[in-house]
Amino acid sequence: MLSVSCMKRHVFTLSPLPEGKSCTLRVPELVHQIVRVLHLRTGEEILLVDGKGKSMAAEIVGYTEHAVEVRLLKKEADVELGISSAVIAPLIICAAILKKDHFEWLTEKLAEIGVTDLIPLISARTIKKDVRLDRLQTIAKEAMEQSEQTRMMTVHPPIDPMGAATYVKRQQLKAVVCDTKLQLPPLSDSLEKTGARVIFVGPEGGWSDEERVFFEQECRFPSASLGSSILKGETAGILAGYVLRQVEK
Repeated sequence: MLSVSCMKRHVFTLSPLPEGKSCTLRVPELVHQIVRVLHLRTGEEILLVDGKGKSMAAEIVGYTEHAVEVRLLKKEADVELGISSAVIAPLIICAAILKKDHFEWLTEKLAEIGVTDLIPLISARTIKKDVRLDRLQTIAKEAMEQSEQTRMMTVHPPIDPMGAATYVKRQQLKAVVCDTKLQLPPLSDSLEKTGARVIFVGPEGGWSDEERVFFEQECRFPSASLGSSILKGETAGILAGYVLRQVEK
C-alpha cells in the first residue's frame, strides 16, 4: 500500500496565493474537486499555483462539504515543478483553427508542452471560423494542473494572419512560418538562427498565395519545414510547439 508521501501531488489553481500559515479554501469548484472528485483527505499534500509562475505547497488538515482547511507549507517562485515551470520568455503558436474537437486537443497538448500563448488563426483556407474561448481556457487550465506546471497558457481570441503578425511585431518578437514548400530549412534551424519565439502553423489546405506573399514580403518572416510528411493540422501544431520548447531550453 502506498504512503501519502509516495502518491501524486495534485495541483489546483488559486490566484492570488494565500498568505500566512493556514487558509480555508472556499472556491466551490476547487472544494468539489478536492472532496467529491479526488476524495483527498486529511494529511494529503496539494500544490496551489497562481497560473503566473508561483506555487505553494499545502497540507489538508480538515474539510467539510463547502470548505477545505489547509496548512501552508512553503511558497516557491519559478521553481522546477514541471517541464515548463521555468519558462519566462513568450513561446507563441499561431495556429489555424481546426474542425470538430481537434483544436481543443491541440490546445491541451500545447499547454502540456509549455507554450505560453495560443493564437487561433482564421486563414484563407480555414473552414471553421470560431472557437469557444472559455472552453479552451478551461482546457489550458486543466492541462497546466495535470502536468504540474505553474503558468497557464493564454488562449487569445481568433484573428486573421495580418492581425496576428501585427501583434507579434508590437511585442517586438520574431516569427517563423511553417510551410510545405520544398527545400526549406528545418524549423529548429530557423528558430536558432533567427531567435524567433513565435511560430505560424497553417490549415491542412496550406497557406494561400496571398498569405505567403504577406509573410515573406511584408512581414519578412522566414519559412521553415516540419519535415517531408504532410501532417494533419493538430500534428503540425504539436510538433511546432515541441520544437519551440526544445530550442528555448
